Amino acid sequence: MTGRARSLLAAATGAALLLTGTGVPSAQAGTRYGQVSTVPDFTGEVQAVAYVPAHADAEARATLKLRDPATVERVTGWIVPPGKQRRRVTFDLRPGSATVTGKWTVAPGDPAGAWRLTAEVTRGGAPRANDLTVQVAARQAITGATVSPSPVKLVRGKDVKVSVEVKVKGSETVTAKLVAESSTAYYDLGTLARESNGVHRGVTYFGDHSPPGEWTLQVHATRGGETLRSLLSFTVTKPAAGTPAKAGARVTVGVPKRVGKGRWFRVHGKVYRDGRPYKRKKVRIYFKAVGAAKYRLAGYATTNSTGRYTRSFKARKDGYYQVKSAGTSRTSAALSPQRLVDVR
Repeated sequence: MTGRARSLLAAATGAALLLTGTGVPSAQAGTRYGQVSTVPDFTGEVQAVAYVPAHADAEARATLKLRDPATVERVTGWIVPPGKQRRRVTFDLRPGSATVTGKWTVAPGDPAGAWRLTAEVTRGGAPRANDLTVQVAARQAITGATVSPSPVKLVRGKDVKVSVEVKVKGSETVTAKLVAESSTAYYDLGTLARESNGVHRGVTYFGDHSPPGEWTLQVHATRGGETLRSLLSFTVTKPAAGTPAKAGARVTVGVPKRVGKGRWFRVHGKVYRDGRPYKRKKVRIYFKAVGAAKYRLAGYATTNSTGRYTRSFKARKDGYYQVKSAGTSRTSAALSPQRLVDVR
């Protein structure tokens, strides 16, 4: 990013200040880890969610499956962080349930890595220790962000493609928005598409109606119950004299967050032109599978008299949906935010 950066106050949720694209990490984390259990009292995988938080203490948990649960009278335990004293783990043993979940606290100053979990199971009045390992993830971090091109140079009668790239460590989802400082204008990129090595990307179009001046890239990275916020400024320059400015367009999109594999679901939303419903406008609906390099055309839809569109698809794999309203000689192109559908 070659644009100028401003000093911005970090939000209380935990923020990274980016200076010309360089991030100062401050973060949280939260990742699920599985471990095949070979201890006497448990079977199957250990499902754990544990991470080092940014500021406030966070609750970690590990869920285990009991062998012969009807004979279990009590489950207690403790966990030992590397180089620190052990702390209590509280288990929620319920009559008739084959699973138990242990909970404990992780503090911002705790180390990441392998923590030793001991679950003590009592049967027939005799307790027995089961030693396990839980991986506690490090803090998440925003390590870089770019807006390209920078500055964004508006062109009369044309739409300028603007790309956003955010690099993170440990985040589950990353969202981004481009916001003008001198007006209420903004471009919502939604959930950025996750690629390899912690890179998340998004794209939008700036029409020649976009207000020139200072803009801000707002990034939110989340994992577990915490959110990391980062801000980066860039400049938009006004177009040179030429053909009249185009009308602005905007596309919204809605999808379910989760859907069963093979089930049908709707991609729907609304298209606006200069703030009013864009009637009888044909839009393209694109899909990109998680891990794929490019979007592919999934189908078309046409707006009704109120600017609404809808199209049904069968859920096949996890991926992102994005809807495009093509530009014309009088109206700018517009892309909806990206939305992720988790297929299970």
